[in-house]
Amino acid sequence: MSFRKCLWLVLIFCCVSCTPQGGQQSEVRQVQKGAAELNYQPARLQTETPLSLAIRTPLGWQLHKATLVGLSMEMPRMPLFFTQTVEQAQSNWQTQFLIGACADAQMTWRLELLFIDDQGAEQRLSDELVVYRR
Repeated sequence: MSFRKCLWLVLIFCCVSCTPQGGQQSEVRQVQKGAAELNYQPARLQTETPLSLAIRTPLGWQLHKATLVGLSMEMPRMPLFFTQTVEQAQSNWQTQFLIGACADAQMTWRLELLFIDDQGAEQRLSDELVVYRR
């Protein structure tokens, strides 16, 4: 094989291996918390990138408080604001948010949710998540 053909093969291989894979962004991390289901997208959360969170709850639940609390660094509580839709006997809550980068390569956060169910009882849910620096 000539040197020129070999060089072209190496260049093509490098270009293909450096191309970002599109499927990774559409992956969803699903977490079941009692009667609620949390869906994070993308599954691997990164700083300075739009992050989506969708929550499914039984019909009649009302979201009263949603915050992110930094566990691995000194950060104030970050409030989250959701929009609600209702479909097929379920409430769907959705939000998008950004997390800024800091010196840590990965940051651990706790999502804290307070719902009031259809009986008037508090339903407190929490989930820990890791956000990686881009």
